[in-house]
Amino acid sequence: MSLEQEIREYALDVGFDEVGITTAEPFKQLKQALQERHEHYYWVSDGLLELRSASDPRNILPSAKSVVVLLYDYYKLSYPPSLLGKIGKAYLSRLYVSKKRMFGARLKLVRDFLEQKGMNVGIRPAMAERQAAVRAGLVSFGYNTFVYAPGRGSYVVPVAIAVDRELAPTQSTSSSQECSENCRKCIEACPTGALYEPYKMNPLNCIAFHTYATGNFPDVPEQIPYSVRENMGTWIYGCDVCQDVCPRNQKKQKHELPPDGYLMEKSKEITLLNLLHMDDRFYLEKVQPMLYGYIWNKSILQRNAAIALGNTGDEGYVDELARSLNDPEEMVRAYASWAIGRIGGGKGRSLLEKQGSKDDSELVKMEVKNALELA
Repeated sequence: MSLEQEIREYALDVGFDEVGITTAEPFKQLKQALQERHEHYYWVSDGLLELRSASDPRNILPSAKSVVVLLYDYYKLSYPPSLLGKIGKAYLSRLYVSKKRMFGARLKLVRDFLEQKGMNVGIRPAMAERQAAVRAGLVSFGYNTFVYAPGRGSYVVPVAIAVDRELAPTQSTSSSQECSENCRKCIEACPTGALYEPYKMNPLNCIAFHTYATGNFPDVPEQIPYSVRENMGTWIYGCDVCQDVCPRNQKKQKHELPPDGYLMEKSKEITLLNLLHMDDRFYLEKVQPMLYGYIWNKSILQRNAAIALGNTGDEGYVDELARSLNDPEEMVRAYASWAIGRIGGGKGRSLLEKQGSKDDSELVKMEVKNALELA
């Protein structure tokens, strides 16, 4: 058996769904795109994930000769209805690289296997994973910027690993479906206009970006723009709109899938009100194991829950949001004020007027002032 086949069979055995191999040549198209759209991607190009470096696998592993690409289909079980429209399916599927979680444990097993075969490997801080998966013949890009695998749709995540061994590139045997030339469903459905033309997205307008990056990542805006908040609906972590409306995903969505037992249990606890009012213990024990990923501070999720409750327009939530006006976190008080104004009503106006007169935070005072114009 060839080394390539050994790698493939092992990765499939530990739970990945497809395996491909490509060269370690630079991904010039990615580098060019990052340069052309620097104003949209500055925060990730040279910052947190260093994507500019990721365009060349040799920046991750100087001795790289090949890239092994693992593809994981994360839509194999059904999701609790109470969590859909609030948390993106990828985050519900816990695609975290920590070896303490199942996805990360699978990845570590493959990395260990490659090292046992005498290879040095590189995977951090980031790799051009989608581009590598395309070049390995596993997927094609969709207009919504996600990658699509034949028979699986876009509910897949690729992981790219650079290795210092010359491996035979994958010869794709399946023809990838392309987006219909006249289809603009994802672009038309995007609530904030983040998708502005095929294959192009401005993350600074993206709901998902604002649920985890704003006020959390370095070099990104501290506050979510009002125009985005009003269109976030009840999303608190991620957003699936552009994937869910896609014709290429309809077959997958219609599959009758067994429930995810873990999520069925968690759905009893992960509610907007529980997230809004959670203490450190609830966050660490109940929330973090499920919703860690890019969010390391519970106040980010509390903020998002406040926005979601405000966007319901339900006056029954005003009292709950009023409790958060006493939260020790400035961010939580500020967005609870916005949410009360978003719901409106006389009671909300009275609460905001009191909050504006007693809160010492300039951010809260600003949000109260703007909220009173809405209430």
